[in-house]
Parts: sequence; structure tokens; C-alpha cells
Amino acid sequence: MAERRGMTLLELMLVLAIVAMLAAIAYPSIETMYGDLRVQAAADHLRGRFALARSRAIEDGRPYRFAVQSNSGVYRIAPDSAEFWGDGGSVGSDDAAFPTPLQLEDTLPEDIAFQLADDRGFGTNGTWSTLVVFLPDGSCSSDRIIRLEREGNRPVEIRIRGLTGGITTQVLPMGANR
Repeated sequence: MAERRGMTLLELMLVLAIVAMLAAIAYPSIETMYGDLRVQAAADHLRGRFALARSRAIEDGRPYRFAVQSNSGVYRIAPDSAEFWGDGGSVGSDDAAFPTPLQLEDTLPEDIAFQLADDRGFGTNGTWSTLVVFLPDGSCSSDRIIRLEREGNRPVEIRIRGLTGGITTQVLPMGANR
């Protein structure tokens, strides 16, 4: 019998079918793992922004507000005064007395939205709702629990302590109740 150099079309199709079946079996696991990493990355991003707002409040000697838009990943950081928010925040400021203020508007990665564990203070879509105000002494206006969720992935809960301004995160199990 003569030696064969190559593969038949049937052998090639069989190998491709096996590879496709393995990929189809592995995809849901990989997607879930990758999605969990996206939620955790959003939590890390948010922790960094909270730390930035807190440090600017301490450095500038004036309160900084962290506000979000309801049911979205959009947030804004700016000094807590009417000149930046137009809503009667804390006492107006003399620009000469303070360094150039931090004003930042950004969004969380991907399709991750803010959810407040206690649902207080959330306005309607498109309006700014104050999550927390960081004070010049390093504390913040109140204790807050923020939940970051993405469908099909484990939620992450971020807790802000009012007295210390400390921030902790916790990954919750799938389907955890509020």
C-alpha cells in the first residue's frame, strides 16, 4: 500500500467539528469569568475615583460631590457648590481662595450601571443624584452602599464609611438579595 501524504476532507471536517464542539462547551464559562472581571474592574475604577474625590477635598479644603445619573454608568465629580451643580449645594466659594477645582465626568466600563442598595436619593433618568460628598476633613456625608451589576455576573458591593471615608468592596454570590 502506498504511503499517504496529507489528510482527507472527511478527516479535516471531523477535526474542525470537534474543535467547534469544544469551543461551544467552553464559551459560557469563559464569558461568565470575563464578565465577572469586568464588574470587578468597574469596582476598582470606582474606588480610584472615590479616592481621587476624597483626596481633592482634603487638598483643596472644600467638599467634593460625587453624583451619578440614575440607571446608567455615568458619574461626575466636582466641588459641592452651586457654581458647579446649579442646585444650591454647599456655600458658594471665592475662586481666589481655592486652587483650580477638579471637574470630571466619566462612565463606568461596558454595560455596568449604578444601583444603590438602599435606593435613597436616586433621581429620574438624566438628572444628577448625589451619591456622597467628601468633606475636607477626610470624612464623607454619609455611609453608602453601591452595587455594581451586570446581567449574568456576580454583583460587587462597594461600601463607603461616612466617618472615615474608607472604601471597601465585596463580591456577592449570584442572585444575592439586596
